[in-house]
Amino acid sequence: MSNSIILKNSFILYIRLLVTSILGIITARVLLDSLGVEDFGLYAVVSGVVMMISLLNTVLISTSFRFIAFELGKGQDGDVNKIFNISLALHLSMAVILLLLAETVGIYYIENYLKVAVGRMDAAIFVFRLSVYAAIFAIISIPFQALITAKENFKIRALIEIVTATAKLVAAYFLLSYSGDRLLFYAILILCATVLGPIAFTVYCKINYKKFTYFKISKDWKVYKEFFSFSSWIMFGAGASVGKVQGTALIINAFFGTALNASFGLANQLNTFVLMFAQNVGQAAVPQITKSYSAGNIERTKTLTAVISKFSFFLMLIPAIPILFQTEFILKLWLKELPEYLIVFSQLMVINALIDSSVSGLPAAIQATGKIKIFQIILSSNLLLALPISYLFFYFNFPPQTILFVFIAVSLVNNIIAQFFLKLTIGFDIKDYFKRVYLGIIGVGILVSPMYFLVDWFKKDLLSLLLFSMISTGWVIITIYIVGLTVNEKLEVKEIILKTKRRFKSNV
Repeated sequence: MSNSIILKNSFILYIRLLVTSILGIITARVLLDSLGVEDFGLYAVVSGVVMMISLLNTVLISTSFRFIAFELGKGQDGDVNKIFNISLALHLSMAVILLLLAETVGIYYIENYLKVAVGRMDAAIFVFRLSVYAAIFAIISIPFQALITAKENFKIRALIEIVTATAKLVAAYFLLSYSGDRLLFYAILILCATVLGPIAFTVYCKINYKKFTYFKISKDWKVYKEFFSFSSWIMFGAGASVGKVQGTALIINAFFGTALNASFGLANQLNTFVLMFAQNVGQAAVPQITKSYSAGNIERTKTLTAVISKFSFFLMLIPAIPILFQTEFILKLWLKELPEYLIVFSQLMVINALIDSSVSGLPAAIQATGKIKIFQIILSSNLLLALPISYLFFYFNFPPQTILFVFIAVSLVNNIIAQFFLKLTIGFDIKDYFKRVYLGIIGVGILVSPMYFLVDWFKKDLLSLLLFSMISTGWVIITIYIVGLTVNEKLEVKEIILKTKRRFKSNV
């Protein structure tokens, strides 16, 4: 039953990610046309707090989710309401801290160090402040989002996030008919669109999960300490992720200006589209990993970790092949003019995402154990170390794409460290993981790579791109089945196909 739940939730999240990513790509195109390269780059670097929302949401939700799911896994012995209220209290505190830091350190940095075009400083500060307000709403709503995730109610999550993405696209289209300062107007519109999600999550939980969300002050300081300790280390990791994104934007801005910030931001949009194919499997299975570990089923925890990692890579490979092999043509279809370095930025981001997807199940397993202190310190330190290394490369006149080569190297190192960490905590078998995950990935990679030599046989038009994408997708799926799946996994795939056929026939 749990496997069918994972499959169903994966499909729901797949649709959600497909729709939101397409809407995000269209929004970026409209924004670039409306704002221009300079203002688009300024928005990308100053409103990094908006990007921080998604990063903090993803990471901080995992904190609250881990404890809530752990309590749900205990059955009648769990106290979900107590954990929820502790989570809410901590996130309210985080929101206040963010506001104080933004109004002091954030404003000071913008006024004294950020490279902004003459006459645009007030606009930069205005955009920054509104981005902070949006982030505060998102942080306060995190316990509610975590509860929905722990209950595996991905349908409502998908609906709310699709509505939010649609609102952002509508906001971008409003700019086309606006004659005033479009950057300031867009900052106001995007704040309104962004807060829709947090409000909807909160209202839904208050109506449907009353027994878990009613307010009650908890005085169990032992749980506060445990929650705060776990949350602090997750925050440490989140801070490293935010620091990487913001640090990258600031370093690129310092050496190359806002035009390159625009290229980096657009490449991130394309990379998000690729990531969606892998993320839905991982997100759908995370509750099962946590509940399996909570119930003491370590073998199922290990199995799900390996399966998620392998299938995440395979799902990401499907859109990655046409994007990597026909990057320039795809970007020209998307944008009227290609900013400098956009092509190489996009290709390297996709490669880095593929590398990370091969271990996408490991973080969920590590967080389920609760033993994350050393893990977060080592991996986050490595992640942040990439910034000064990149700065040194730029100081000695290396090209802009160097920073992504550094990130790829760091990803490879961190992926190895994560496997050894699990070996120490739950007896994770690295050799078995290599056989179950990497042998299949290597085999598929070898069989798929000759597709590169077919690119020149196709014309540079939309019909040829669609034909190439269909051929590459079909070939990837065939190679996955032949060399990527184990015997047992092939049997499970056949069983799923047979069940689908039976349901279809019964409904006809």
